[in-house]
Amino acid sequence: MRKNLIVGILKETKQWEYRAPLVPSDVRWLVKLGVGVEVESSPERIFRDQEYKKSGARIVNKIQKASFLVGIKEPQVADLCPDTIYMIFSHTIKGQFKNMPLLKACLKKKIVLIDYEKIVDSRGKRLVYFGRFAGICGAIDSLHYLGKKLEYRGFNNPFSIIQPAHKYISLKAAKKDLELVRQKIRQQGFREELSPFLIGVTGHGSVSRGVQEVLELLNPIEIHPKDILRFIHHQRKKYHRLYKIVFFREEKLRAKNGKGFYFEEYLNNPGQFESNLDKYVPYLNMLIHTSYWDKRFPRMVTKKMIHNLAKKKVFRLEFIGDLSCDINGSIELTYRATTPEAPTFTYIPQKKKFVDGYNSSGVTVLAVDNLPAQLPRDSSTEFSGFIREYVYQIATQGVKDITQHMALPREIRRAVITEAGRLTRDFSYLKDIFTSGESQE
Repeated sequence: MRKNLIVGILKETKQWEYRAPLVPSDVRWLVKLGVGVEVESSPERIFRDQEYKKSGARIVNKIQKASFLVGIKEPQVADLCPDTIYMIFSHTIKGQFKNMPLLKACLKKKIVLIDYEKIVDSRGKRLVYFGRFAGICGAIDSLHYLGKKLEYRGFNNPFSIIQPAHKYISLKAAKKDLELVRQKIRQQGFREELSPFLIGVTGHGSVSRGVQEVLELLNPIEIHPKDILRFIHHQRKKYHRLYKIVFFREEKLRAKNGKGFYFEEYLNNPGQFESNLDKYVPYLNMLIHTSYWDKRFPRMVTKKMIHNLAKKKVFRLEFIGDLSCDINGSIELTYRATTPEAPTFTYIPQKKKFVDGYNSSGVTVLAVDNLPAQLPRDSSTEFSGFIREYVYQIATQGVKDITQHMALPREIRRAVITEAGRLTRDFSYLKDIFTSGESQE
């Protein structure tokens, strides 16, 4: 009879990382079902050691008996335990150069590496994610720093009520302030120069839904992209409402040959398409970008686009919240990631230069790359609910040959990157990347 694997909760080592993969209440649930849990002691984690101890976990300075280790971010290579299972965000599946040593170490130490990002359903939809909270925190931060930017320009505005996401103890507390903003918009409105106040959102995944969850608290009126010119003309003096526009693929992109947008053709030949956002960007006060991107696909906002648009009579864009945070990626202005301590920089198109912060003319960009960590208690609780059943199933099967064990869910078996010192079939492409020293990042 197989013994249950002991689960270990890793201490996070990244700066600004306070989240936990399993919260104390779910640890209690596992322990009651006969799964032992070790928790590496951490003064930084949002949940205190004592909370885990009360839930039945054993607190240790370093993993001792656990062989199934769960965390959030990738651990230090030197700390990897051989012949164990790791379930983390490994940030290796795109061939990210900085994490190739981690991948090589997993192979050498015969570690079973399961990546949350690859736990997907039959249609490829992710089942384990922090996306909603990336959207929530990114929207809160974007509204706050947009407010700061407008104050710098001399515009009193309703967003001055909002704090950065990491200043709130909970999402509930943040929502109270957002309700006050909604009232202030209705009562005081926006200055004429800023009206109609329009926020654009790209994407339709969990990050976009998190953004819209925040915006809905401000009671926006949604308009369709095709109606934007008529909207701007007829709503010029509408000061007491906030408007939003959500861009889907057919609005974001156009064929270079002038033909219509066809998604299947786009997937097969993405180089034949280009951004269509230049039609809309001049009329937006803020753009919040949430869409997935890699090098095969066209950028949504380029420096050239901003240079050209900034010369025109109408150019209202003050702020881009780049929640996808792909460096030199879909938002070409995102030349580096930022932190909650220094979250913004500004691109001045007339000078073709970047300056830190928001106290400058130009387009201010927020590109914080670890947004959900700003509401660690709420985001950890939701995430723990996603993974606890998977953790229980793996632990109680008591095996490490995950890909061969048909009693485990298919989505878990398909999320294994390394096993028994080899890359699994779906991730064999990574061998060419780390042996050649190249990166797809």
